[in-house]
Amino acid sequence: MVAPRMIGTSVRSRYESGQGFPCFVSVEQDGTGKAWDVALALCRGIGATKGGVIESSVREETLMDLFAEQALWPAVIACFNEAYTLLKGLGCSDEALVHEMWMSKEPAEIFEKAADDGFIRQLIHHSSVSQFGQLKGSMEVDTAPIRKEFKRVAEERVLNGKFAEEFTELEKSPGGIDKALQALYDKAYNSELGRGERRVRERLGLKNA
Repeated sequence: MVAPRMIGTSVRSRYESGQGFPCFVSVEQDGTGKAWDVALALCRGIGATKGGVIESSVREETLMDLFAEQALWPAVIACFNEAYTLLKGLGCSDEALVHEMWMSKEPAEIFEKAADDGFIRQLIHHSSVSQFGQLKGSMEVDTAPIRKEFKRVAEERVLNGKFAEEFTELEKSPGGIDKALQALYDKAYNSELGRGERRVRERLGLKNA
């Protein structure tokens, strides 16, 4: 297994720039006795060794990757949707909301600092008001429902193979996964957040999906 910890388009751009990226690697079966050599050569070929190769396993990589895609990031998207709808209802404008929440690229900067300085340590770059609010607030969130949902996804969708079965059936259905994805995109674009962002991008002359 050679599994870059990077989105596909960035694998190429980081290879071209010589930056590299972290990559998980494992050998589950070694019939020739040369599987590790082949795996590491593949890592080197795509530029991953410049960013660091980490020994893992198919089970570990699959669990973490699908968990992030079906639990962690969905929770982030859902939180942004709820926040957008609430603040819009309290009188905030679309322009202010999209720039406050993501278009300013502040969240991207925060994650860059987290990667460079540490997940918690990056908070020192914020104001004292922000540091206090984020630290205290994170400790007061009721995480029981989140933990329950995360456990459900990990154990009842990923590890038991239910997601693999569902995705396989979608691929076999009329229209395949493209049809299912389009339906999900349509629903997401028609959310309060999706409509608000579209209005702002149109006013700024930016391309909409």
